[in-house]
Amino acid sequence: MLTTIEKVLLLQGVDIFLETETEHLAKVAAIAQEVRFAAGTIIFREGEPSDALYVVLEGTVSLRKDGLEKTTVREKETFGMWALLDESPRLVTAVAVAETRALKIEREYLYDVLSSHFDIVRGILKCLVRMIRRSLEK
Repeated sequence: MLTTIEKVLLLQGVDIFLETETEHLAKVAAIAQEVRFAAGTIIFREGEPSDALYVVLEGTVSLRKDGLEKTTVREKETFGMWALLDESPRLVTAVAVAETRALKIEREYLYDVLSSHFDIVRGILKCLVRMIRRSLEK
């Protein structure tokens, strides 16, 4: 199991937290749970309630829509991010392609942290804007 300091160091390289100061990342690291998935494990299914964001530490996760692979998520990348913003059902199914270790950040606990740390909110919003701009440039 990772220490809070190790989690902070890992989160520093994650897209949605690039704009977040180290001291604020410690708050996020404190609520992040380390989880492991064997190859072939379904992490969540399309249509299920959204409740957490995941950060891949090791391994690979396939995101599938209607049974077809849409993208692959690797080390230091996130999936389930819309769970932070929207309580709608999951849009994709997430499957561990290989033995995968990740940090799970539950929306309920993250909201508690975000309510008192606007700098984290600002960093997440900047990341989302970058993602939307990239998708529009394609």
